[in-house]
Amino acid sequence: MTEQKNKRIWKVRTVKNYPEAHNHLFIGQVLQLTQSYVRLDCRTYHFGRTINSAKDIRAGAKGIRILPWNRIELINELPSSFDYSKGELISNKDGKIALSDGNIDCVLSSSYDNKY
Repeated sequence: MTEQKNKRIWKVRTVKNYPEAHNHLFIGQVLQLTQSYVRLDCRTYHFGRTINSAKDIRAGAKGIRILPWNRIELINELPSSFDYSKGELISNKDGKIALSDGNIDCVLSSSYDNKY
Protein backbone atom coordinates (compact mmCIF):
# COMPACT_ATOMS: atom_id res chain seq x y z
CA MET A 1 0.00 0.00 0.00
CA THR A 2 2.87 2.39 0.77
CA GLU A 3 4.29 1.91 -2.74
CA GLN A 4 0.94 2.93 -4.30
CA LYS A 5 0.71 5.96 -2.00
CA ASN A 6 4.22 7.16 -2.95
CA LYS A 7 3.71 6.62 -6.69
CA ARG A 8 3.44 9.89 -8.63
CA ILE A 9 1.50 9.95 -11.89
CA TRP A 10 1.87 13.10 -13.98
CA LYS A 11 0.43 14.55 -17.17
CA VAL A 12 3.16 16.73 -18.68
CA ARG A 13 2.75 19.18 -21.55
CA THR A 14 5.92 20.28 -23.31
CA VAL A 15 6.75 23.58 -24.99
CA LYS A 16 6.08 24.06 -28.70
CA ASN A 17 8.52 26.29 -30.57
CA TYR A 18 6.31 27.13 -33.55
CA PRO A 19 2.56 27.56 -34.18
CA GLU A 20 2.24 24.50 -36.47
CA ALA A 21 3.71 22.20 -33.82
CA HIS A 22 1.57 19.43 -32.42
CA ASN A 23 0.62 19.29 -28.78
CA HIS A 24 2.81 16.83 -26.92
CA LEU A 25 1.57 15.21 -23.72
CA PHE A 26 3.36 12.63 -21.64
CA ILE A 27 1.32 10.67 -19.09
CA GLY A 28 2.98 8.30 -16.69
CA GLN A 29 4.85 7.52 -13.52
CA VAL A 30 7.64 9.75 -12.28
CA LEU A 31 10.77 7.64 -11.88
CA GLN A 32 13.31 10.34 -11.10
CA LEU A 33 13.50 14.09 -10.55
CA THR A 34 16.77 16.02 -10.86
CA GLN A 35 17.62 19.69 -11.21
CA SER A 36 17.91 19.16 -14.99
CA TYR A 37 15.19 16.70 -15.95
CA VAL A 38 12.19 14.51 -15.16
CA ARG A 39 12.42 10.82 -15.98
CA LEU A 40 9.03 9.21 -16.71
CA ASP A 41 7.75 5.75 -17.53
CA CYS A 42 4.97 7.03 -19.77
CA ARG A 43 2.88 7.03 -22.91
CA THR A 44 2.90 9.95 -25.35
CA TYR A 45 -0.04 11.71 -27.00
CA HIS A 46 0.31 14.01 -30.02
CA PHE A 47 -2.41 16.08 -31.65
CA GLY A 48 -2.93 19.23 -33.67
CA ARG A 49 -5.04 22.28 -33.01
CA THR A 50 -8.33 20.78 -34.25
CA ILE A 51 -9.66 17.64 -32.59
CA ASN A 52 -12.98 16.16 -33.61
CA SER A 53 -12.62 12.73 -32.03
CA ALA A 54 -10.17 10.44 -30.26
CA LYS A 55 -8.97 9.35 -33.72
CA ASP A 56 -7.25 12.75 -34.07
CA ILE A 57 -4.82 11.90 -31.26
CA ARG A 58 -1.76 9.73 -31.92
CA ALA A 59 -0.80 7.61 -28.92
CA GLY A 60 2.77 6.42 -28.55
CA ALA A 61 4.01 3.23 -26.97
CA LYS A 62 4.80 3.04 -23.28
CA GLY A 63 8.45 3.75 -22.60
CA ILE A 64 10.94 5.67 -20.50
CA ARG A 65 11.41 9.30 -21.50
CA ILE A 66 13.59 12.03 -20.08
CA LEU A 67 12.19 15.55 -20.27
CA PRO A 68 14.39 18.56 -19.53
CA TRP A 69 12.73 21.04 -17.17
CA ASN A 70 13.21 23.89 -19.69
CA ARG A 71 10.93 22.04 -22.17
CA ILE A 72 8.12 21.45 -19.66
CA GLU A 73 5.24 23.90 -19.88
CA LEU A 74 2.66 22.40 -17.50
CA ILE A 75 2.34 19.47 -15.10
CA ASN A 76 -0.89 18.03 -13.73
CA GLU A 77 -0.61 15.49 -10.93
CA LEU A 78 -3.08 12.62 -11.29
CA PRO A 79 -4.26 10.17 -8.64
CA SER A 80 -1.63 7.52 -7.88
CA SER A 81 -4.22 4.84 -8.69
CA PHE A 82 -4.61 6.05 -12.31
CA ASP A 83 -3.56 3.19 -14.65
CA TYR A 84 -2.08 5.17 -17.56
CA SER A 85 -0.60 2.07 -19.20
CA LYS A 86 -4.02 0.50 -19.78
CA GLY A 87 -5.96 3.70 -20.42
CA GLU A 88 -8.13 4.07 -23.51
CA LEU A 89 -8.93 7.26 -25.41
CA ILE A 90 -12.61 8.15 -25.11
CA SER A 91 -14.97 11.02 -25.94
CA ASN A 92 -16.95 11.87 -22.84
CA LYS A 93 -20.44 13.35 -22.64
CA ASP A 94 -19.04 16.91 -22.48
CA GLY A 95 -17.26 16.52 -25.83
CA LYS A 96 -13.86 16.25 -24.19
CA ILE A 97 -11.28 13.68 -25.23
CA ALA A 98 -9.88 11.81 -22.24
CA LEU A 99 -7.59 8.94 -21.34
CA SER A 100 -9.70 6.67 -19.17
CA ASP A 101 -8.68 3.66 -17.09
CA GLY A 102 -12.35 2.85 -16.41
CA ASN A 103 -12.33 4.64 -13.05
CA ILE A 104 -10.59 7.95 -13.71
CA ASP A 105 -10.75 10.16 -16.81
CA CYS A 106 -7.72 12.31 -17.59
CA VAL A 107 -8.82 15.01 -20.04
CA LEU A 108 -6.38 15.52 -22.92
CA SER A 109 -8.25 18.03 -25.01
CA SER A 110 -11.60 19.59 -25.60
CA SER A 111 -13.00 21.36 -28.60
CA TYR A 112 -14.54 24.77 -28.37
CA ASP A 113 -16.57 26.76 -30.84
CA ASN A 114 -14.26 29.51 -32.16
CA LYS A 115 -17.11 31.97 -32.80
CA TYR A 116 -17.38 32.91 -29.10
